Amino acid sequence: MDDRSDNRNDNNDKKKKGESNMVGAAAVVLCICICFIIDTRLGIGAIAGAVAGFFAWSLLGDGGAGADEEEEDRVTFLDTAVLQRNFPIPQHMPIPYAVLDIRGHILMVNETFAKEFPDMKKVVPVVEQMKKTGTGKHSRVEVEGKFYDAMLNQCEVVEENGAVGAVLNLTMVDISRQYELEQQLDSSETVIGLLFLDNYEDVVDSLAEDRQPLLSAVVDRKLTQFAIDANGVMKKLEKDRYIFLLSKGDLEALKEKKFDIMNTIREISVGEHIPVTMSMGIGVGGGSLEDAMQSAKAALDLALGRGGDQILIKEGEKYLFYGAKAGEMGRNSRIRARVKADALWELMGEASSIFVMGHRNADLDSLGSCMGICAIARAMGKKCSIMMNDISVGIKHLYANMAENGHYETALIKDAEALKMMDEKSLVIVVDTHRSSIVESPQVLAAAKKIVIFDHHRKSTDFIDQAVLIYHEPYASSTAELITEMIQHIGKKIKLKSIEADALLAGITVDTKNFAVKTGAITFETAGFLRRNGADSIRVRMLFQNDMDSYKAKATAIRDAELFHDCMAISVCPSDVENSMLTAAQAADDLMNVIGIKASFVCSKVGDTIYVSARSFGDINVQRIMEKLGGGGHFTVSGAQLKGCTTEEAKEQIRNAIEEYLKEETV
Repeated sequence: MDDRSDNRNDNNDKKKKGESNMVGAAAVVLCICICFIIDTRLGIGAIAGAVAGFFAWSLLGDGGAGADEEEEDRVTFLDTAVLQRNFPIPQHMPIPYAVLDIRGHILMVNETFAKEFPDMKKVVPVVEQMKKTGTGKHSRVEVEGKFYDAMLNQCEVVEENGAVGAVLNLTMVDISRQYELEQQLDSSETVIGLLFLDNYEDVVDSLAEDRQPLLSAVVDRKLTQFAIDANGVMKKLEKDRYIFLLSKGDLEALKEKKFDIMNTIREISVGEHIPVTMSMGIGVGGGSLEDAMQSAKAALDLALGRGGDQILIKEGEKYLFYGAKAGEMGRNSRIRARVKADALWELMGEASSIFVMGHRNADLDSLGSCMGICAIARAMGKKCSIMMNDISVGIKHLYANMAENGHYETALIKDAEALKMMDEKSLVIVVDTHRSSIVESPQVLAAAKKIVIFDHHRKSTDFIDQAVLIYHEPYASSTAELITEMIQHIGKKIKLKSIEADALLAGITVDTKNFAVKTGAITFETAGFLRRNGADSIRVRMLFQNDMDSYKAKATAIRDAELFHDCMAISVCPSDVENSMLTAAQAADDLMNVIGIKASFVCSKVGDTIYVSARSFGDINVQRIMEKLGGGGHFTVSGAQLKGCTTEEAKEQIRNAIEEYLKEETV
């Protein structure tokens, strides 16, 4: 038994390990033989002997432990004298120094380390984190409120018997004062805000002339007080534009208050008028005031492109959004549309070839807008090609009508063919999206020298910024409305075919939910223009027809809807129907007809992608919720695509996004 005890305790001696293993093996054989002799039922005796031998081997040897455990134990129980010979501890070293085994257990420390960390267990989590990131790297770590520049290195240890082990050297330099100075410097950095009153002109027009100066004075006083409270400086540049300077540290305080200045401005009352709304873009960092100014301009442009009434903070490539409680502000201005129409006509006239495309999984608004561009090109005597790699179920009826039309028989091409046809003077027109990530052909977009964009969706961070002409109006009901405006301003040169008028009207109809949402005076005027130019409401309605399976699937999605926070419906559309995405969108629309529902979210699975359709009446900004899932859209109509998850996981992601949105909305 003494020999067995010695063998078990000496884990670093390979020779003794071998001997103990041999003894264990002999015990196994001996036990089996005894059981064979004593027990007349040899089978049971053999089994009992094997079990007994296994336990004997476990006690006498190491029980068949793996090489990793042997190595770990061998290093753990290295002789302290061996360590001291290889790594003499510099006791008077001014910085904390320690030697650890490969598992992160502290073996030896110097006096400075012992004084700095009386409870050495506090260092263990830091070491574990550094081991995950890799040795030989500087790491900034925090231990009990103090910050250290830590370095973890792995070194070899040669034992007396020639075996090579490994230990870890840890040094930790206190940089708390340096960290504090860095934080102070970062907090004092100047940030720039550009503020714009979204609807100042409209508000002024609604007031009596003697009340207009009062409005301006009240707004100036509120903004000046806001700047003083934020320890910043506000300067008026124009009647509706301001510049705002403050420190980065004070900006954090405004974030905590959720920029309540937006509510303060909206509540200004100078007689009976529409509420004043404001947008602000704030630029942070970049190394200079010029960089901060450029970031502020980009943030303000994005805020206005998303409909205004919000504040955006741009720090590097990161955006933070605040506000967006109001819908897009409609502007009944014909001048902007006329200028864009003239510019489009000139660009198309200079182009050697014209290509138009929408977004992937095209809908009626996207394809209808493409056909409107083709009508303009035909009036100029130029050929226009529509890039479309796949025909989505939402446009299959319109596509069937196009196939029967002689002109559009050859108009649809794939991106590979378009790339062969393109040259330096080719013009690429993108409709119904401004996001480079979801266009029909990113390859064609990258190859284009001249790009034109027409879109009505609220602006996202991945917008196409190299376009020579952008007509982006979030207030518009649809892109088809914008294209129809172009056709109206160009004049009698354009003769719409009935299929083109139908397609444009269908695009407006589908995005306005049969003229129920996002409709203004221009929307009805463009619909009337299309009706006079051959559009037929019956033919348009037939483009929306569903088969019986799709209708049943929509009914199932509505029936199975779950309430979240008592006012939001979340459901899943059956995926065994041909047009589940369109059916899910229709189900989301229909759920909004239920009393008490403020927002609806319906999922549909196509392949490995979950498509989410989101709807609301404006109390809840579904665009911001969908943006948290990588999507986007409008204040009341939005969507997202989720890959690599199940429908149940998608529903959970939607719930989490809603919770995050509601938390941001709570001041």
